[in-house]
Parts: sequence; C-alpha cells; structure tokens
Amino acid sequence: MAEDFCVRQGTLEDIDDLLVMYTEVQEAVAGTDNDPLWRVGVHPCREQLEAAVEADALFVGFKDGQVVGALVCDETAAPGYEAVPWQVDAAPGEFVTIHLFGMHPAFRGQGLARPFMEAVEAEAARRGYGAVRLDTLITNVGAQRTYERLGYQNMGRHHLTYGTYIDTEEPRFVLYEKAL
Repeated sequence: MAEDFCVRQGTLEDIDDLLVMYTEVQEAVAGTDNDPLWRVGVHPCREQLEAAVEADALFVGFKDGQVVGALVCDETAAPGYEAVPWQVDAAPGEFVTIHLFGMHPAFRGQGLARPFMEAVEAEAARRGYGAVRLDTLITNVGAQRTYERLGYQNMGRHHLTYGTYIDTEEPRFVLYEKAL
C-alpha cells in the first residue's frame, strides 16, 4: 500500500534516475491507451528536469527508497489554455499546471497516483494557487480515467500548441482542472 510512500521536491541528483524511469514508463505504455508519446531525451529531457528543480517545480515519489513516479508542477501553460472555459476563475500565476506525470510500471496499480497527486495539490494550495490544471492527448484514455478518479473535472477537447505537437484541425488534447 501507500504507507511507505512519500513525495518530495526533486533534486539534481534525482535526474539520472528520473530519465531512466521515464524511459521505462514510455517503453511499458507504448502503443497502449496510456501512451503519452514521450520521446525521452527530447520530452522529457535533462534540461527540462534541471529547470524544474531550479524552479522548485519537480516532485518525486518514493516507495521503500525507490523512485516510483515524478511530475512537474509549475505556472507554465501551453498556448490554448486561455481559451478553455475553466470552472475556477484563475488568471496566470493563480493556477499551476501538471506536466510529465509518470508512474514507474513496477508500481502501477498500487494506488499511489492518489497520494502522489494529493501531496502535490496540498503543496500548490500551500503556495496559494486556486486550481491545478493539466492536459493529456485525446488518445491517452488511461490517464484520463486516472484524473477523473482523482476528482479532476474534464473540461473537454481543446486545441493546444505544444512543443512538437502541431495544432491540427481536430483538437488533440483533453484538459482537466481541480479546484484547490
């Protein structure tokens, strides 16, 4: 269970382990309904994780001393977030966005996503944010089920301009929000 589980701010010393974890996550979910289509080394990459450490935005979950998951929680939002009819009236700087949430395949199905996200949500509330927002590809149905189980409100499909994802005629992202 989650008794031996903890979440803490990530450090530069964690990055090598996290890149391995993200690679193992991508390999395990490739081609499934939980595939985020990451290209480890490009997204996520060392530079992104280092920047997240510098911004106090990298969170790492551990169970029995092993890395089980990680995510970035910061104020950055892709172009297109401003067009979403959010339930929480929060201007930029008043909400945080979850990025790169991954759980190591060996620890999936153990109920750790809930305490992980609750720890990050509690920290976001402590820092004064009014909402947590996130997005996932429309094909990433597994992640969508997880976010909905965790109390995130599905805000529908939307267009985003995001890194290597070029906006298309049809929306490619499902966005979520949770009030704090």
